[in-house]
Amino acid sequence: MELRGRIDRIDRADTEQGTLLRVIDYKSSSKPLNLSEVYYGLSLQMLTYLDVILTHAPIWLGKEAPPAGVLYFHVHNPVLNANNLLPAETASKERKKKFKMKGLLRADPEIVRMMDSGLIQSSGYSELLPAAIKADGNFYKSSSVATDGQWDTLRRYVKRTIKEIGTSMTDGCIDISPYRMGQATACMQCAFRPVCQFDPQFEGNDYKGLPSISKDKVWELMERKTGETPGGFRPLQNEMLEKGEKRI
Repeated sequence: MELRGRIDRIDRADTEQGTLLRVIDYKSSSKPLNLSEVYYGLSLQMLTYLDVILTHAPIWLGKEAPPAGVLYFHVHNPVLNANNLLPAETASKERKKKFKMKGLLRADPEIVRMMDSGLIQSSGYSELLPAAIKADGNFYKSSSVATDGQWDTLRRYVKRTIKEIGTSMTDGCIDISPYRMGQATACMQCAFRPVCQFDPQFEGNDYKGLPSISKDKVWELMERKTGETPGGFRPLQNEMLEKGEKRI
């Protein structure tokens, strides 16, 4: 299988822990990294980029490099709504909030502080990153962070899911059975809609519902999947991968 793509940005930091790598993807709309979508095989691009640069780090850097995180940056020109004229400092601060990045970071407070100078001498919520550090140095529960073991699980899971997608294609799985997750469906951004002519008003044209999964449950399912033996545990998303259109 050959995957093609272009990584928007790679950041490198040389630390006592070694060389760390971070991927940033520029988006025209605000987008979080939804682990449920990763589990169902719907959001693999960013993590595939990360796996590529980490896998080939010994070649292009000459050494292994652990992940620092993956982030989405919303490229836009935000408009501030206010009843009265805002002071320049306040306006600048409010604009900065509009550019707060979303994604997943390594669960290491020192690494997160390297990414946001505002957290170097203090704790609290980052204005730039999806993370918040308590006074005792631990992360708030709302922080989007993953341990070293969870990053390994993510990389194994993504590679396995891509292989399953490719295998389903070569096996001839072309059923017209798009997914629905919340209000989002595969048809919303599908270029082949005029060809398949899927219409839920017709008998037999049904969406495959994908329930939202809690973050803790997603990690549990991914760990079970990546640790299975051939023919063992088979989660729900496999069926969806075989039947719905997925883009990598």
